[in-house]
Amino acid sequence: MSNIQWMYGHEPKSLPDEWKEKIRTMFFNETGEEYTYDSIDQLLIPEWSGNMLLIDQDNYPAADSLHGLLWALPHGLDGVRIAAFVLDAEHQSCGWGGKAWDHLVEISRSKEKISIQLEVKAENTRAQGFYRMRGLEIVRHLENYYKSGHGYEMKGSIKE
Repeated sequence: MSNIQWMYGHEPKSLPDEWKEKIRTMFFNETGEEYTYDSIDQLLIPEWSGNMLLIDQDNYPAADSLHGLLWALPHGLDGVRIAAFVLDAEHQSCGWGGKAWDHLVEISRSKEKISIQLEVKAENTRAQGFYRMRGLEIVRHLENYYKSGHGYEMKGSIKE
């Protein structure tokens, strides 16, 4: 039995290369998007309690203990932007995404943030449904935003 739980994440550039490789693989497998070590390092994700890694504590700190991540950052005066949110296939539809979302909302409220926004691939209707259930709506079409095609900007208020 594995000991899976969310833990606070670090800045992407501070992660060891074997973790970056695991992240690259997870994003490619789950979204089809290709990241390089440099593109991970260049994400302007601060170290704060809104960033989380889904870790199997029994294998930590090995890179294969990583099963998901949520990287977000304060955006503007009163918003939060999700830069990356992915779970490996084995841990999808198990409540892990909802737990991460709820934690991000709680942390964001404590920082007096009132909205959340993100970009999602147009073809990723499953993720769009997840975000819609949490109050986000498509506010803009993003032509050729992803290497593999179009995307949407979704945004919503953080509700009490």
